[in-house]
Amino acid sequence: MKDNRPHVFVLATGGTIATRGSSPSETTGYPERQGKKEGVGLLAEDLIASIPGIEERVRLSAESIFNVSSSSIEEGDLLRLAKRVNALLKEDVYGIVITHGTDTLEETAFFLHLTVKSDKPVVVVGAMLPATAFSADGPLNLYHAILTAAKPESRGKGVLVCMCGRLLSARDAAKTSTFRMDAFKCMEYGALGHVVGGDVRYYYAPVRPHTASSEFYVEKLDALPRVEIVYTWQGCTKELLKAAVEGGADGIVCAGMGCGAIPPEPREYYRGLSKKPPLVRGTRVFSGYTAAHGATPDDVYGTIPAGDFTVQKARILLQLALTVTKDIKEIRAIFQKY
Repeated sequence: MKDNRPHVFVLATGGTIATRGSSPSETTGYPERQGKKEGVGLLAEDLIASIPGIEERVRLSAESIFNVSSSSIEEGDLLRLAKRVNALLKEDVYGIVITHGTDTLEETAFFLHLTVKSDKPVVVVGAMLPATAFSADGPLNLYHAILTAAKPESRGKGVLVCMCGRLLSARDAAKTSTFRMDAFKCMEYGALGHVVGGDVRYYYAPVRPHTASSEFYVEKLDALPRVEIVYTWQGCTKELLKAAVEGGADGIVCAGMGCGAIPPEPREYYRGLSKKPPLVRGTRVFSGYTAAHGATPDDVYGTIPAGDFTVQKARILLQLALTVTKDIKEIRAIFQKY
C-alpha cells in the first residue's frame, strides 16, 4: 500500500531544545552539555520521541548534523548545514525541520533563507526551556514545526521560524527577550501565520527574493568573506573601526545611532581611507529603517544603508553579497532588493 504521508526530514543542530538541565526547575544557567562530539545532548531521534503520535500524520527521517550551543556555531557549520539542506531537498523529502539554539537562530534561518535553492518548506525551531524543565516548550514547538513543514501552503514562503505557535519569515524574525517563552517576533511586519490546535494557517507571504529566487550559491564555497560589526556610542573613537580595517575585514557593518548615523571620528577615519572595505550603516535601535542620513551621507562617505535589517542580518547579507560582487553600487542595490 502506498504511503501518502508527507516525508519530513528533521535535522538537529543542538541548542536548548536538546539540552538536559540538572532538575525540572533549572531554566536558566544550565551548563552547556553539548559539544562537537557526536552523542552529547539530545539527538534528533530523541527529540522526535518527545512528541508521540506525530508519525500518524507524517513520515519522518532524522539526522543530527552537529550538536552544539548556537553561540558556538561557526561559518563552516552554516555552510555545511546549507549544503546538506540543499542536497536533501533534491530527494524524496516534502520539507525540512531544523532544530536550533535560540541565541543565533535568527542568523542561521536568515542565512538559509538566502541560500536554500528550493521552494520546499524549511522550518527552523528551538526552545526557550531545556528538555527537562517544567512545561518544556520544545516538544510543542517541534510538533508545530513538523506540521508546518508538511503543509502544502508552506511551499514558496522561504525559510520559516516556528516558535510559540507563530510562523515568522526568517527575513524578519528576531529574538526579543532573553527568557520569555514568546521571545521570537517580527517587530515591524508581524507573523505570516500561526499554528493552533494542530491547524497551520497563513495570512501573509513574503515578497522579497529568497531561497530559489536568490542569487547566492554556497555549493562551491569553502569559506565566507569576513565581515565585522562595530558598535557606536556617544563620543566613540575610531579605534574599533580601525581595528576591523587593519585586521583585514572584507566588510564592516556599523551599529550606528538613530537612523544609522556614524559619529564624527570614525566616519572621518573611514572617509580618509584610500582602500576601504564596504561599510554598511545599520542601527543600534531595536527596529526601524536605516535610510539616508544627513550626518553620514552615503554618496560622500561611500557607505551603504542597511535598510530594515538588524546589524547581524546586515552582516550575513553583506557576506553573501561579497561572494558575487565587490562593487559598492551593486552591493547597495542588493540591500535594496532583499
